[in-house]
Amino acid sequence: MAASLHASTSQVQWFLSVYSLTFGVGLVPGGRLGDAHGRRGLFLLGLGLFLAGSTLSVTAPVIGWAIAGRVVQGFGAGLISAQVLGIIQDLFIGRARVAALSAYSIAASASAIVGPLVAGGVLSVASEGVAWRAVLTVSMPFVAATGVLAALFVPRFKPVGRRAGLDALGIALTACVVLLATVPVVSRLPRPASAAVIVAVAVLVAVTFLWERRLGRRGGTPLFAPVLVRSGGFVSGNVVALLWFGAAGAQGSVITVFLLQGYRMPGLAVAALMIPGSLARILGSGLSGRMHDLFAAWALPGALAIEAVAAAVLVPVVGSPPAAWVLAVLVGVQLVMGFGSGVFEPLIRARTLSFVPPSDYGLGASFLQLTQRLAATFCIALVTGIAFAHGVDAVGPATLRGAVAVTAGLLLVALAESVRAALAERRLEKCRDVVRLGV
Repeated sequence: MAASLHASTSQVQWFLSVYSLTFGVGLVPGGRLGDAHGRRGLFLLGLGLFLAGSTLSVTAPVIGWAIAGRVVQGFGAGLISAQVLGIIQDLFIGRARVAALSAYSIAASASAIVGPLVAGGVLSVASEGVAWRAVLTVSMPFVAATGVLAALFVPRFKPVGRRAGLDALGIALTACVVLLATVPVVSRLPRPASAAVIVAVAVLVAVTFLWERRLGRRGGTPLFAPVLVRSGGFVSGNVVALLWFGAAGAQGSVITVFLLQGYRMPGLAVAALMIPGSLARILGSGLSGRMHDLFAAWALPGALAIEAVAAAVLVPVVGSPPAAWVLAVLVGVQLVMGFGSGVFEPLIRARTLSFVPPSDYGLGASFLQLTQRLAATFCIALVTGIAFAHGVDAVGPATLRGAVAVTAGLLLVALAESVRAALAERRLEKCRDVVRLGV
């Protein structure tokens, strides 16, 4: 794509990152509108936008149009995802919700096998000039088929209780903050321009805070809803989730670059190397409920510890000369990390959303995904910027190892916070036991 559209490194980074940004921006209005007006229509609207964005990117004559298509795609995907998690919140509670979220993760893991295999096959047979367009076309028939199935089977839902406002200004301000914060990571700016961006971000953060406080005092529903922001468990879960999601997305990008650019492997071979990790993720997702039953609050730190150790092992391996042992280690790391992420993802969602009251199910689920997607936007831009420090075609061992080291560091920070939360939960349980005994 970079060659055929004459795209710069920063433009390629925007193409990779902007999808997650607009995905996050579409989540909150999608969740709130789904709570207020039902989820079926918004699900179909999201599919339509995704299909329109795909068409725009596939037919793009210049890189700007390709990026614009990803903007529309991401927003549509945000609307879709908000409805899926909203339906799960509506229909399941407790242990059943963990099982439903496990099934959701299994579906995502299965798609992570099918998608790369199909895309890898396309890259193997298509010429370089059209291969990237063909890859972007792959999802379009699936989107159309999903639209037909959704029209037939997605249930109609009418909420009971209050209707939350959109807080359009809060959404716009948050999107601007993230967009501006991402600019210095993607584009190399001179120092005065970088300083100006930092000042602008600080001003926007202050304006957002004042607006949210004012809206709440006037009886509106802020984007950063007080009932969620004041919940320590919900905030902690979001912090852990955003660190993990950012690390996972960034690491996947780096490994793909390592194999495609560093080893010059065919796309289909790269996809095949990812299959064991995706299968392990399916296994981990299927066992997440059992892990929760066995280890309770310590299941999350345990899964994160597994992933952090595997990421640390990967650092010295990435960038090594081509050899069978390197690929063996890579597959082994993918197996371990896939299993860990499979256990982790349903549990972090179930635990974080357990702190959300029923009246805010859509909002809470959307906010959780919003923080994850914004983290992915920033982390993918940051880590690919490190990997591409010397240009898209000059990815070297040192830059690759630096990029993977950053993802390992993010996982370690997430592990520390999850351990803190588990200890706090253990102390709370002991206090409850004391109260029960006293009564």
